[in-house]
Amino acid sequence: MTPVITLYCIADEAGFRLLRGKGTEIEELLTASAEAFEDVHHEFPNGGGRNRSGAGRTSFGHDTKSAAEIERPRLAKHVIRALEAEWARGAADRIVLAAGPKMLGALRAAMPGQLAGHVAAELAKDLSDVPAHALHDHLKDVKQV
Repeated sequence: MTPVITLYCIADEAGFRLLRGKGTEIEELLTASAEAFEDVHHEFPNGGGRNRSGAGRTSFGHDTKSAAEIERPRLAKHVIRALEAEWARGAADRIVLAAGPKMLGALRAAMPGQLAGHVAAELAKDLSDVPAHALHDHLKDVKQV
């Protein structure tokens, strides 16, 4: 029986990694930080949080989106483009996504239907700091989609 080759996409608000694995062997393919994309602003000098308008002033009467809520979908589009390009190479049988819950939602929203059909599993957990050699232990119990 031929082993299944998995394309892993691990993302957070600071960037993403694409990895390929067969069994317990997982290799890094691509790593990119949010800073690599001109349209994604990862540093938020004025706090960028809720109820802020401009230079640290409080806005009243309405909530505004936090900077992370604005930038997350922008980064997700770049992640999905990279994932699509790697998937098109034909070197994997399935896709597994791992990201914190909000980033995972942004990835789902940015993913085209034809690519979504190849997502075999999702893990709502930030694994961005886990080295490739230790990922298998975190991913072995992932629920299939």
